[in-house]
Amino acid sequence: MKELKSGQVRVYITPDEAGMGAFSAREVARKLKEAASAGKEPVLWLMAAPSGFAFYKSFVDLCRDDKVLQKVLQKTRFYQFDDYPVGRKDPRFPITFRHLLETYFFNPLQQIVGKLDGIHLLELMGTGADPKDRPTEDDAIAAQYAREVMAALDDPNVYVVELKGIGMDGHWGFHGSETPLDTPPQIIRVPMNSQNIHQQKIDWPLYFKTDADVPRFAYSFTVSAFLKADFIIDNVPQPTKEYSVLATYGTEDVLNEIPSSALKTHPNAMAVLTEASSRALQEYRNRVAAGHRNLSTQTLERLRELWKEPDRPEVEGENIETMMRVLRKLGMI
Repeated sequence: MKELKSGQVRVYITPDEAGMGAFSAREVARKLKEAASAGKEPVLWLMAAPSGFAFYKSFVDLCRDDKVLQKVLQKTRFYQFDDYPVGRKDPRFPITFRHLLETYFFNPLQQIVGKLDGIHLLELMGTGADPKDRPTEDDAIAAQYAREVMAALDDPNVYVVELKGIGMDGHWGFHGSETPLDTPPQIIRVPMNSQNIHQQKIDWPLYFKTDADVPRFAYSFTVSAFLKADFIIDNVPQPTKEYSVLATYGTEDVLNEIPSSALKTHPNAMAVLTEASSRALQEYRNRVAAGHRNLSTQTLERLRELWKEPDRPEVEGENIETMMRVLRKLGMI
């Protein structure tokens, strides 16, 4: 396993997704057990995304033979980062992160551990955005959920372990570049930008065949809230995330355009990448070590390919130009 440092983050590069998931599962389990041993209430704050699939599986497998961990999980509270405003009775419910977490993590985990009373999901109803921007039922539900999570984050007797990922555009949760990094800790309603919509179609091709299929907005905690966790571990397995991994960990810069870059300011954080997701990062770091500052032509061309949309060249061009502006700001081109 390769190791490097970016800001205060310890970055580990594993050969593949399975190795990433297994390493992260062991770290999360260790932190939860340490918290319980220290007399603190453990909390696991989870992203819901394909980036987490390997972790979910490895963590569930780890629980099978770890009786101590099973007991700790019975006393653990679980929260999610974000979700779409879609209710359980809506035929689109399978696109929600509640459904993903239940299907790939909570249900398999409960088959081993037994019923977990500490699961707290963001149960949005799908009331939508008010055209006159008046508060909706979902706004109230999200605000109450935020109060509960913030109380845990601020309680010295609670230890919050957070598993995050990085969006193709560098988002954290659904806090994207349109939201200032200094936005106070809270839940916000965020629009889905062009790069984010592109990612959602890649992640969920069965449900999101066109841009119009992707919900127009989602609810998400802010980066300032995410940073309040006691321990944070970042998981990024996909080659489609090469650009955002590079922009997050390639330099010491923290950019509003790349919200996940703020993780570099956290005193107790690690990132676990794969050879595939870190390819551009490693190429750039090697060039810097050799005395070069710019990305190679080959790396840059490969990053441009990430945004290919043959049927919508104008959207492809917009997304590439957004990426290029960030790389210029980072001094990589």
